[in-house]
Amino acid sequence: MNTRDHHKALETFYKYQSWIFRLLALWKLPDTVTPQFRKVHNIYFYYILFFWVLSFDASCFIQFITNITDLNEVIKVFFIFATALAVLSKYSTIKLKNNLYYELVETIHRPMFRPINKREMKLFKESQNLSRTVRNSYCSISLCALHVVLMTQYFVDNTELPLSIYNPINMDQKWRYLLMYLYQYLAVSVCCYMNIAFDSISASFLIHIKGQLDILCDRLENLGSDENNVVDDNKITFKLKNCIKFYEEIVRITSIVENLVSFPITIQIACSVLVLVANFYAMSFLSDPGDYANFIKFLIYQLCMLSQIYILCYFSSEVTFKSQEISYYLYCSKWFEWNKLNRKLTLLMMTRFDLPIRIRSLNPTFTFDLAAFTSIVNSSYSYFALLKRINS
Repeated sequence: MNTRDHHKALETFYKYQSWIFRLLALWKLPDTVTPQFRKVHNIYFYYILFFWVLSFDASCFIQFITNITDLNEVIKVFFIFATALAVLSKYSTIKLKNNLYYELVETIHRPMFRPINKREMKLFKESQNLSRTVRNSYCSISLCALHVVLMTQYFVDNTELPLSIYNPINMDQKWRYLLMYLYQYLAVSVCCYMNIAFDSISASFLIHIKGQLDILCDRLENLGSDENNVVDDNKITFKLKNCIKFYEEIVRITSIVENLVSFPITIQIACSVLVLVANFYAMSFLSDPGDYANFIKFLIYQLCMLSQIYILCYFSSEVTFKSQEISYYLYCSKWFEWNKLNRKLTLLMMTRFDLPIRIRSLNPTFTFDLAAFTSIVNSSYSYFALLKRINS
């Protein structure tokens, strides 16, 4: 794969998400832009931050404080408030760390991460296709949840807004109701597209890391197999050293990804527990056959929240599992035919590979994996059962 094809293929991992970042004034501007354009860009960023993100969070917070004694109203607020808080953490993190995004993108374009044979090309294409599938699937379910949550209410009862937030104007006239409806639609759309961009690009980077680990395992397993049954110890030494350098570069880009996702995903997990509890609680009161539309709304939104956490926990877990298998693939090579120096180097490498790669949260003892996802779901249902029992 030449440089141009490699760069074009890598665009799959972040191309469409970067469009959303640019739309929300989050992508790093090149050094060639004029100071006037940079100033306008900063103004546009603060416009989105204050007028859409912070104002929506403030409306939810005011509604929560003013109705704190009404459990049903609090549940309605947390239905969207927790998601809005998670979006705020993602939005601010991306802006503060967009230099790291730029560094990460530049790093994965380096020749070291380029496939060098047909086997590696196949592995690279598989990760590329998986990234595209995850992105499109997550985008579809998120947009479906967005429109179901906001549109259902209008057809069921077009006198009440779809979300329970503070309304500063009196909605005694139709145009005022439509104005607030439009505000909610646009504000939640900003949250939705922010989630789509951040979650899918984070998952894409994890998929790319896992694909690079697949390539590393393939290189280790086939060390010396392409030498026409003639063992060249110097070439083996050179390839072993290149493999350990490759591994260290993978560890480096993993640390960058961890730096980018640890804070917002930790906040996302905490907020998702509140959202899941609120959804479980709201769905438990839908006993009237006329609540079928609301049931569908809560169900799709619940699936969207679960998929949001699952894709990040699953692919983080895949990175960890694959890193644990590297020593096995090195052992599967023809190490017994190598000289003493290369066998010692192989032993040192296996010792280095014994420490798996983990994506950690703000709490270093908590990692993003499938066990964490299971714990989140179990905790959410436990809190719901406790809340249901206390309220009854």
